[in-house]
Amino acid sequence: MPWLGGADKADMMSTPLLLMTLAGVLGAVLGSAVTALAYRVPRRISWLVGRSACPGCGRELAPLDLVPVLSFVAARGRCRQCGARIGWRYPITELWCAAWAVLLFMRVGLVPAYPLLLVWGCLLVALTWIDFDFKLLPDVLTFPGTLIGLAATLMLPHGAHHALLGLLAGSGALWLVAWLYQKVRGVEGMGYGDVKLAAMFGVVLGAPLTFLTMLMAALAGSLWGGALMVRGRGDGRTELPFGTLLAPAAMIAFLAGDRMVNFYLRLVQRG
Repeated sequence: MPWLGGADKADMMSTPLLLMTLAGVLGAVLGSAVTALAYRVPRRISWLVGRSACPGCGRELAPLDLVPVLSFVAARGRCRQCGARIGWRYPITELWCAAWAVLLFMRVGLVPAYPLLLVWGCLLVALTWIDFDFKLLPDVLTFPGTLIGLAATLMLPHGAHHALLGLLAGSGALWLVAWLYQKVRGVEGMGYGDVKLAAMFGVVLGAPLTFLTMLMAALAGSLWGGALMVRGRGDGRTELPFGTLLAPAAMIAFLAGDRMVNFYLRLVQRG
């Protein structure tokens, strides 16, 4: 009967949409956990025990306060108990992780490596905020992130060779830059946390996309530094949290780096 075939086709078309929706919900939930990581880890507060609380009044949050994005909207961005403002960073992080979960699904599909890559990206989001606030990239996140990324890569067609070249390209290049800067100028120009972060994304991206990540971060850093100087809030020696630029650039490179490189190569060939 034709209508049975039509129903089967409709079910097949709706399955990816359902999976993307579930991925988005999962990503938003992980985003809520990421906000806790980004707040607790640099303050040396255990993120394994203890419930989340309002930074203003210290009241423990109820389950209704912990629904990603919706709780923020329903409370109009304020604590329901004391009325203290809740930073926009919380829903932004939840939406960021939700978007990562959906785009990652669109990029790789429902493969065994998907959960690992999902967590890998969420750790990059946490590191983005921590480095922005504290100029710190904790080993407690970068080291597990590197192992998770390596495990994911070994499940993909790239394999160990891809991971090794990416690690050498990322960590090796940034270590050399940091070492040369310190030798020439006599001061530390780049924290070695950036070198460890490069290992974390290098094992996943491989050498070409790792270099692309560093290029994008360097360009963004130049624009950021230039904007600070124009506004009189910095100079050529102003320290910028490079990890805050590297981590999102790595996520972009994973999702669209191949297309970006191919586009550039086509432009070069036409030129």
